[in-house]
Amino acid sequence: MIVKVRKGYEIEGYLLENLVGSGGFSSVYRARSIYPIPKYETIIAVKVLHPRRLERRQVKKFVQEARISMQLSHPNIIRVYQIVQQDKNMFILMEYLDFDLMTAIKTRKNLFNPDNVMKIIIKAGTGLAYVHSNGIIHKDVNLSNILISYSLATVKFTDFGLASQKRFFRREENIKAGTEGYVAPERLKGQPSDIRTDIYAFGKTIEKIYSELGFEFSEGLIRIIRKATHPDKDERFARMEDLLNSLKGNLQNAY
Repeated sequence: MIVKVRKGYEIEGYLLENLVGSGGFSSVYRARSIYPIPKYETIIAVKVLHPRRLERRQVKKFVQEARISMQLSHPNIIRVYQIVQQDKNMFILMEYLDFDLMTAIKTRKNLFNPDNVMKIIIKAGTGLAYVHSNGIIHKDVNLSNILISYSLATVKFTDFGLASQKRFFRREENIKAGTEGYVAPERLKGQPSDIRTDIYAFGKTIEKIYSELGFEFSEGLIRIIRKATHPDKDERFARMEDLLNSLKGNLQNAY
């Protein structure tokens, strides 16, 4: 019998406090250590695969997400501590941050200005460049998968549920999957993903941030976004590092 996961459920010395997010495949809870000296941090996030998704293929993907994430160690990538099977449920224990960027923009718009927004974008882009350097394509870059702290100082990429890694050499599944408005044209045509697919989505992320906040687009930023989101992937930035250098140059020229 599968035990229902809800507020008050205990796992690995942590008590689930409240639901902070839910999608089609999983839910994420804020959890607090029940011990004075926590196994990880006092507060962590616990991701649980929906019981209706516990068929073998979905469990395999859930485990793969955790394993890909656990390989990564970078200031701008969320830390994944452990994957656990308990009471016939599957869990991923990971670092907790206060908001995803979309929620923060919608609920605390007054916190943002063009200067700190660009710093957030560059930190997120630095994390994505690191992901690519490890042979991983994220494939679901968007505002909701960038987490930030209340202070805006900490910025981390999360959610590697659609990610793939070169060393697996597998046929890509669900090739058109992703978040509407961020999926590159080649993926919509059924073509495989590569680094430039993420670059397209990152360009769309920058565009969305500025649009949601009502900030003015400089001519330099418009050029960067157009290049990042060019319909022909061969016309985009070849690497995240090139896009980041352009953003940093644009930021310097603004002063």
